[in-house]
Amino acid sequence: MQSTKKIINRLYSGTLFTFGLFMMVSCVDIPKEGSIAPDINYRNRKQQAVAGLAQSIGDFQVSTSTLPLYFEIANITETNGNDVSALLQEIPVIQYTKPIVGDETDEELALKTDTARVPAVTINQHTGRLQILEGNNIRAGEYHFDIKVSNSSGTRLLKDALVIEFAEYELKSWSGMTKAPEIERVGDAPNQILFVGYRDGVPLHGNRIDFTQSRALGFKGTFVDDTEQGEIWNVDFPVKESTTYCNWKVTTNEGGAETDTYENAEFNFVLGREGSYVIRLYK
Repeated sequence: MQSTKKIINRLYSGTLFTFGLFMMVSCVDIPKEGSIAPDINYRNRKQQAVAGLAQSIGDFQVSTSTLPLYFEIANITETNGNDVSALLQEIPVIQYTKPIVGDETDEELALKTDTARVPAVTINQHTGRLQILEGNNIRAGEYHFDIKVSNSSGTRLLKDALVIEFAEYELKSWSGMTKAPEIERVGDAPNQILFVGYRDGVPLHGNRIDFTQSRALGFKGTFVDDTEQGEIWNVDFPVKESTTYCNWKVTTNEGGAETDTYENAEFNFVLGREGSYVIRLYK
């Protein structure tokens, strides 16, 4: 009888121990499957961009993180504390709602498209690349992006994950001049370029410089006027990269007879943000 009681007591104690162990385990948080690697980041964290142009920026390195990863812009700041609202400004974007065959009339094409309003800068939630829309009005400055990265295991915030320096224009290349052309944005309107030609440091009348007649061989624009200050052109923005050919008219006087000759040069430039610009060219 006493032996039977011992067996029962042992069974009872074992049951209590098992129950207690179960309760302890059930109170412990079981880690979620997967992980976010400690060394995730963007390759070439600092980037450059031209405002007004469509661009895709950011090569994210996932390291040993569990896939898929999801990305979100958490915050945007500018180094000098300047306004960042232009990066969030919505821009109209045409989207196709039905397959395009290729032989649609304008009316048929209109029925297959819709216009959505999308922020100037967004992030591809699957790749982490920043998508910058054409037609944005981002001011020159250095912008810092905090990016939130998530997967099945949780979320991590990457402070200053990308730093992008935006410029409003860019000189790509030049030749045939005594020094590099100078580009200056002088106002928000009108959408024009004033080309000022210099020879030996002296500014010339607008009729002393000229551009290739065919606009396929240079920036796209419409001639306005030759003035004392220079040659004026209306342009649509953005002014995209294209090699532009320019001629300087040189008049010499020998024995009372004037002779005109032309000196050539070329340059390649981009104007991104809308506004009024002066471009100075030197011979």
